[in-house]
Amino acid sequence: MSVPHHPATGSRHAGHARTHGHLQASARAVGLGLAGGLCVGLAGAPSELFAVAFLGPALLLAAIEPEPRASVGPRNGALAGLAFGVACNALTMPWVAGLLSSFAGIPAPLAWAVSAMLWTVQALPWALAGWGAAAWTQGAATGRLVLPGWIVLPGWIVLAGSVTPMLFPWRLGISQMPGVLFVQSAELGGPPLLDLLMALGACAALHALRERRARAAAVATAAIVAPLLYGALRLPTVRAERIASPALRVGVVQPSIGVEARSDPMLRESHLARHRTMTTELEAEGAELVLWPESAYPFPLDRSEASDSLQPHRRVLHQGVRGPVLFGAVTSDATHRYNSVVALDASGRFTGRYDKAHLLAFGEYTPLHEWLGPLRRVVPRGLDAGGGARTLDAAGVRIGVLDCYEDLLVDHARRTAALDPDFLANFTNDAWFGATAAPHLHHMLARLRAVETRRDMVRAVNSGVSALVLATGEDEHRTAPFERTSFIADVRRLSGTTPWVRWGDLTTPFVAFGLLLDAVRRRRQSLPGPPD
Repeated sequence: MSVPHHPATGSRHAGHARTHGHLQASARAVGLGLAGGLCVGLAGAPSELFAVAFLGPALLLAAIEPEPRASVGPRNGALAGLAFGVACNALTMPWVAGLLSSFAGIPAPLAWAVSAMLWTVQALPWALAGWGAAAWTQGAATGRLVLPGWIVLPGWIVLAGSVTPMLFPWRLGISQMPGVLFVQSAELGGPPLLDLLMALGACAALHALRERRARAAAVATAAIVAPLLYGALRLPTVRAERIASPALRVGVVQPSIGVEARSDPMLRESHLARHRTMTTELEAEGAELVLWPESAYPFPLDRSEASDSLQPHRRVLHQGVRGPVLFGAVTSDATHRYNSVVALDASGRFTGRYDKAHLLAFGEYTPLHEWLGPLRRVVPRGLDAGGGARTLDAAGVRIGVLDCYEDLLVDHARRTAALDPDFLANFTNDAWFGATAAPHLHHMLARLRAVETRRDMVRAVNSGVSALVLATGEDEHRTAPFERTSFIADVRRLSGTTPWVRWGDLTTPFVAFGLLLDAVRRRRQSLPGPPD
């Protein structure tokens, strides 16, 4: 007896099989993306397992290309990249939830939900890279692919990382900061060059292992070994240049005043007295210039004032403080308020002022405040932004000022270094983050600015991490967070301009041109030929 054939039943089974296959492909892509993101996240402070980060781009390539020239498609590529970015950011920034609960009063479940949203937004560059690389490699099925996936994915990682804004700019190449050697190439091309070298080395190595391709192996070797050799050769030269340069003995005050205590007006005088006491101790030990952290001066400072306050309890040069001093303060005039760094010389005269140019939305100002209508009466406008990069003169030197998180802003630091300062100084308050990994991560990312600009960088941070970062990216002095302490550093007065400072980002346009050229070539290959 024959069994009747039902076409509808067979098509349903085929449909279920296809759906199951699609789900498996998506799950595999997401799983590999998560694993890759965790590898890169492990390179972040305080774990700093920087060598493990090389597995990240290779795993993302494996997620996008299960086999060479076999794409999972743009959708799964984007999912893999999104999973990669979320895993990396969740591992490096779990402290966001605690920050929202402690200082914004948000219930823990909602705080974790908001944190997940932040990690997702921070993951968008990786989602874009995964989508772009997967879409590109789909041409392999039609034979129209010119550049293979192991070259295309590094290009998209560079491109996406350069064009997508991030609140906490965590890029692939920064993962190598703890190793020092690899990142010395940042003076040539900044973070985009580090991204390209690291991603290309990892992806080429995977392709070479999978396909036994000598060319890919050679590219992997060059992309990984060349920066290490460059760093090994360059480090002794930079160290020698530092030693041969004149030094300035700079004192750094880390008062470690908590967030609630800083906002208590009854404690202002005691806070100022603490800064003075720590300053006189540093000056007694030979400090020629003393730095106080962001907003360290606890009273409002009128911008019309030309010299230190006539009121003794508000003076900086009081109780034995000689000066000069650079200190953070909120300055104001009749209509505007600024997050400023003020230079005060030994005579009590204000010799310069830097106003923070890049403010934090909602933390320092309310976006679109002028559009709020009647709500403007109850919603504060916040601070005003300064005019851009500039230097301050103090103790006979020119200082490039980076206020708060401006030491994370690559382009702003480059513009500051283009003004030819003797060294860079960062004034920050990371007390908001509490006893988390955030201050360590902030410091790790900031260290790359010293390499890019080949300037020593002094970080004066209210609750730490304060440090002297050498022009090599190495720490000579480094404090523990949430510790009341101070130190004196011999900061070298360096000069000269690196290729990165002079020309900026040439890597991203080069990569974009290469991808555009590949797209044109693919387009030409897809056009029908002339009739016979």
